[in-house]
Amino acid sequence: MAKKVTKGDLDRSARELLGFLERNVEEEVFKYPFSHSFPRICCESVSLILTYLLEEKYRLDNVRIIKGTTRGHEHHLWVMVGDLIYDLTAHQFPRRKPIIGALCHRLPLSYPDWEVEEGRDFVNRDEVVRLFRNGVIPF
Repeated sequence: MAKKVTKGDLDRSARELLGFLERNVEEEVFKYPFSHSFPRICCESVSLILTYLLEEKYRLDNVRIIKGTTRGHEHHLWVMVGDLIYDLTAHQFPRRKPIIGALCHRLPLSYPDWEVEEGRDFVNRDEVVRLFRNGVIPF
């Protein structure tokens, strides 16, 4: 019988990935769009990486990338697993920390128009999964 995935499991994995992404800025083990500027301007890339890993490791089918838009047409992307919010680039904004498994948070609420982002070609899924399976990307 498969172990039930808990919020604690998801939060630990997200924190592991966050640590890797922070170290990767200097180490450049994995180059993805805007990896050099993490956490700035890479919310789409990081959301895709997190989504790929959640789907690969935990076989989840309720992972969604949300694209929020302000009335001024500014965009930001984050991941939702069911009702839980994961935004590993939230600290690009002043006085914010990464969001790990929150049920509600002010940052996503500051983007009143939400839609599910379906595009998956910005980061290579096979490369992310390969690096995870080979122990390069911890999760």
